[in-house]
Order: sequence, then C-alpha cells, then structure tokens
Amino acid sequence: MTRMNRAWAVAACAALALAVTGCGSDKSDKGGKSDKDGSILGTKPDKGSDADSELAKLSAKEISKKAETELESAKSLRMKMDLTSAGTRQKMDLALDSSGNCAGSMEMGTEGSFELIKLSDKVWMKPDETFWKTQAGSDGAAAAELFKGKWVHGSTSDEMFKDMTDVCDLAGFQQSLDTDDSDDKMTKGTLVTVDGNKVIPVNGKSSDGDPMTLYVAAEGKPYPLKIVQKGAESGSIELTDWDKPVPATTPPADQVVDMAKLQEQLGGV
Repeated sequence: MTRMNRAWAVAACAALALAVTGCGSDKSDKGGKSDKDGSILGTKPDKGSDADSELAKLSAKEISKKAETELESAKSLRMKMDLTSAGTRQKMDLALDSSGNCAGSMEMGTEGSFELIKLSDKVWMKPDETFWKTQAGSDGAAAAELFKGKWVHGSTSDEMFKDMTDVCDLAGFQQSLDTDDSDDKMTKGTLVTVDGNKVIPVNGKSSDGDPMTLYVAAEGKPYPLKIVQKGAESGSIELTDWDKPVPATTPPADQVVDMAKLQEQLGGV
C-alpha cells in the first residue's frame, strides 16, 4: 500500500493557513481584489452594527491574535475543507481533538475517497473503489473487490495508517502556528454576516501572495470560523463544533477487516 503524503500535505497546509498572522499583506492589499467591506466572499456590511461589537473596535492584528489564541486553546473542533490545487479538488470533513482522535471523511479527486476513524492508536478506514485502485498498486483491483464496503482496522504503527495520524493531529497544527506581529501585514473589514454568524473579516495573503480572508466571530468567543483563499490554490475552510467531543462510534464487527487479514488475502492474490 503506497503512502499518501500528498493528500495529507494538502490538508496540513490548508489547516496551517488559518495562521493569517503569518501571511504577508500590505495595507493597499495589492495583488488581490477584495470587496469594499474587506472580504472576498461578496458579503454586504451589517450597517450600523459595528458599534455593538467590541471586536470591531480592535485592529486587524489584535483580532487575528485573538482568533489564533482560540485556535491554540481548542480541545477539539470540526474542520470542513474544500480546496482546489493544480486543477484537483480535495475535500475533507473531519472532527478532531488535541489527543489525536478524529472521525470524518476525505475526498481526493481522481484518487478516490475514504471514511476515517482514529481513537487513540486504533484506526478504522473505509476506502471507496477508486481509492483502492489508485493507492494499492498492482493489488488495487483485487482489494477493491475483496473489501468492497468494508472498514480496514489496524493501528497507527501499520504502514497504511502512518500518514493518517498527521491529519488527526490538532495539537500539532496548533503548535505550528507562526505569528508575525508586524502591524502592517493585515487589513480589517467591516462587520458582516457569513453562514448566519456575525464576523469581522481580516485580510491577508498566502505565502504565494494570493488574497486570503479570515472571518472571526464577532459575538461570543472570537473563534476563527472560516478562511477563504483565491488564486492558484483556492477554496475554503470552515471551523465549527468547538470543544465538542469527537464521535467515538466504531463500525460494526461484521463490516470490519483486520489489517493482518487484508495483508494475508492480498498476499495470496
């Protein structure tokens, strides 16, 4: 079974992009267009509502720092990613916590998709047919037929699952945030409503110079709720379910194949 470094690298980079404070921008926001309200979602300002938000009174740097603090201290969250890079669209919907547990799914364009559960050092994975065929080398077609609709179960020490532990590593993402305290790196937009939440947009740029906007909750805790990027790598990340436990339900035994069994059967094909 080949390792899936590319998929995990994309997911990791997308997650780390939340550290808008580590991305360069100038006050004129050259190199990327944004709306007059300071966002790139095409939302309209909530007129007259800025005065009701204490967050709106802060600078872009202060808002971004507060959002970063909330991300760093989160015990768990749900990350929904929809990213297009080099013409390939990849999607992820994953609940994860600071202990390394996770549950969700990932789509890797033409390379297939899978569902994933990781609890402590135990892993369950349910690949689709395309995933088996593109990731299992010469055994792919046989694996797709043998294990159709089945979950493969093993541990983080198994070769097949090693890279999966990275995408479940919320603590690792939190520790990797790179703060740039320079005051002229970001611009602040006007209070807007995105996905039903009042937010303050903070504009910056990715490491490649593409326009990026972080939307920070203007009510309650200043959670980073959404990030949108335009350019060569475009897409969005949504963060929800802050500090809610990762679902701990595991697949029924009759739908599970142990890793040792998988290796044994593929070895005999």
